[in-house]
Amino acid sequence: MSTPIVAGGGALLKAIHPKWSPAAIRSALMTTAYAKDNTGRTLKSQFAHSGTPIHFGAGHIDPNKAMDPGLIYDMGFQDYVDFLCGLEYTDEQMRIILKRKKWHCNKKLSHELNYPSFIVVLSNETTYPTAMNLSRVVTNVGNDTSVYEAHLEKIPTGMKIRVEPSTLTFTEKYQNQSFVVSVEIDRDFPMIIYGFLKWIDQYGHIVSSPIVATNF
Repeated sequence: MSTPIVAGGGALLKAIHPKWSPAAIRSALMTTAYAKDNTGRTLKSQFAHSGTPIHFGAGHIDPNKAMDPGLIYDMGFQDYVDFLCGLEYTDEQMRIILKRKKWHCNKKLSHELNYPSFIVVLSNETTYPTAMNLSRVVTNVGNDTSVYEAHLEKIPTGMKIRVEPSTLTFTEKYQNQSFVVSVEIDRDFPMIIYGFLKWIDQYGHIVSSPIVATNF
């Protein structure tokens, strides 16, 4: 039932914000979702164990809050092209997906897609990196003048996260600001660990994104 529920929420947001892109609507639904049930506990997996963002994604959508998300992670056509280029798709695959003969690839890595969540695939093998930087751009769709502070929650032992800058100041609506999330893990970290980045402003907007590190 999750698909029709999310589709209905997306249709509602499109009616209220007709100029929003599909990426903006997705961002609003994800960043305002909640990851706790009605008892205040973390959402469970299908096996009735405490879940992780691998199980429940961004969480349970809240369409009322999604109407006014504060910030959005927006994307356009070129962002998806760069993502496919970063995945090293062949020219033939690109032509099939893009349905065009020409395109331009910017030098971006696949994990730099401007998605409203963060996942890093690292390894505790000595030949693989234990740290990664992820860049994002957010657009202010809330109050004209607002200041957002970065809050890190549920960061487990063995996982270090740094956000630069840790404060985003907006002086007008639809202004963009960029930031970088640096994730570092210990060599002996478990298969999946996660925490949350929440941008919170003075008006009560909470823009939440899961940060997941998985060990292969």
